[in-house]
Amino acid sequence: MRDRFRLLLALVMIACGAWPVTVRAQEGTAARADVFVGVDPDTGEPTVYFVDALSGLSTVVAAPSGARFTLAGDYVIYEKLQTGAIMRARSDGILEPHPFIRRGVDTASVAWVTSPDRQAIAWVTVSTGGVSAAYAARADGSDLSQLPITTPTAPLALAPVDIRGDLGRFVYDAAHAPEAESPFAVYDHLVAYDVRAATFTDLPQEPNCPCGAAFSADGRIFARLEAADGRGPFALHVWDLPTNADFLIPAPDLPYRLAGDLIVNDTGTLAAYGVAAQVEAEDGVLEEQYALVLADTVAQQQYAVLSPGPDRYRPLAFIDGDDALLLAGLFDGGTYKLSLTTGELRLVSDKLYLGSVTTP
Repeated sequence: MRDRFRLLLALVMIACGAWPVTVRAQEGTAARADVFVGVDPDTGEPTVYFVDALSGLSTVVAAPSGARFTLAGDYVIYEKLQTGAIMRARSDGILEPHPFIRRGVDTASVAWVTSPDRQAIAWVTVSTGGVSAAYAARADGSDLSQLPITTPTAPLALAPVDIRGDLGRFVYDAAHAPEAESPFAVYDHLVAYDVRAATFTDLPQEPNCPCGAAFSADGRIFARLEAADGRGPFALHVWDLPTNADFLIPAPDLPYRLAGDLIVNDTGTLAAYGVAAQVEAEDGVLEEQYALVLADTVAQQQYAVLSPGPDRYRPLAFIDGDDALLLAGLFDGGTYKLSLTTGELRLVSDKLYLGSVTTP
């Protein structure tokens, strides 16, 4: 479905410079659009919004029963939960089955990851018999190949973790436990596969605990949460991969046993991740409490930057010269900005911000 109307809130946010990358269209250059996912107030269904940065007009694509929305190239890929189909919502308003990532009749799951520049995508399919297969391609489908990666024995599976925009390196979990008892994605054994050279490399100190991991946008910095048996508090281990230099930030004195959603800034000086713990409420029922931790690698310290509560926020990016965090509200679907200077948490959109694209 295609419709065009003014998405006033998004326009105000863009005008105020709330987004990590300014996407104002310039005369003589390609048009740009900010991409959001929200719930249509009339249908109650997920909806993708491509908001023109200059006019504020929005191309709207209804995505009924959609989940796992991810920006790839100039489109949004998502899974239709009702059927399991992998779909593509385009910036021109067209909704269609994804042209090269398909779910077969014997496919139990499909998981994907896009490169930081969103120009490449890697995905893993797991069959109903527990056999994993890994693939990589450019976002437009060119240079598609099945990767010669051995499937682990079920119930373990392969899981995509990171892909470079030039298809030079694909990082995956070679022993992923799909039923890990954590609200966060955790990885046991990270391996790097050079797609062009067809060579495998174990990353430093792998296999490791079932813990979170992240890479900087340029792929140079590798960060890993570490705790015995994946139960925190968590130390943060950071490597500069080209030099293999590393340092370890000790675990903070915090009562959180689960962690993930790790991100790291471009220089490796800051990292942020989510934490969770169960606490007993007044009626004796156990409730999940979430918080955010900031790791300062220069000061060699980790500390909570968001007080514990029932709402979970996932770090998306460091913005404003690393003075703030852009966050996704996982329970309300909004986008937030957390000032690392004042601690102020501010709602900037009631929709989830995915990034920006070049539009036709």
